Amino acid sequence: MNSYEYIEEVKHSNGLETDYQVAKMLGWKANKIYQYRDGQSMDNEAARQVAEILKIPVMKIIADMEVQRQKDPSKKKAWRMLSKMTKQSGRASAKLLLSLPFLSYLIAMIVYYVKSSYKEQYA
Repeated sequence: MNSYEYIEEVKHSNGLETDYQVAKMLGWKANKIYQYRDGQSMDNEAARQVAEILKIPVMKIIADMEVQRQKDPSKKKAWRMLSKMTKQSGRASAKLLLSLPFLSYLIAMIVYYVKSSYKEQYA
């Protein structure tokens, strides 16, 4: 899901009719909702607030936001898998949250290694 889809979920699950009502409920300015509608991804604090309201793991939303931000298809795929795993497990781990920068780095290094190995073998 993207940022605005989560906002729509908050709206429907709480019987709200407008983006303004959602913004007011979350303590945000209305323009923040409009930024999400235009494709901006949520920051971690916004993800935490939405996760609390929707009663879902914050890691699910954070992973979905990384999918939304990533340009590299292999990184996007890794974040998508993490999002699905988090949804299936139903809980987020603080250790997992702290390891995300390392996981991004590790994925980038694996992609680099695979690409360079492939070039060497078939060049």
